[in-house]
Amino acid sequence: MNVIESAIGGVPLVVVEGDLDYSSKQEARDAVGEIFQGPFPPTSLLFDLTDCTFLDSGGLGVLLYALAQLPDHGWLGIIGASAGTNRVLTYTGFLDHERVRFFSSRSDAAATLAREKKLLQTRDRERMK
Repeated sequence: MNVIESAIGGVPLVVVEGDLDYSSKQEARDAVGEIFQGPFPPTSLLFDLTDCTFLDSGGLGVLLYALAQLPDHGWLGIIGASAGTNRVLTYTGFLDHERVRFFSSRSDAAATLAREKKLLQTRDRERMK
């Protein structure tokens, strides 16, 4: 497994390549831990699972750990889960969690976040009038 850290629209992004399972969970969990150790922990986090070839309970545990690190108003975004990975997330009810969002691709996530940012800016301007 390979874990790459990046960001989309200011939201931290963890890219998982390969298996996210019991034997590789610590590397991904460490990456999540590093993200939350900064002076300004994020309120949201993205996981790109497009190239995640396998997900088991160990990998699901990493996602639950990440969700638990977020504030109550925060959310965890899942990007591009493959059919097998999506099946695990669906059957376990993970994607039904109120603070979990699904994006079909990185460009979908970027466009959605940009629209939401623009909407918030418009609301803020309206309040100031």
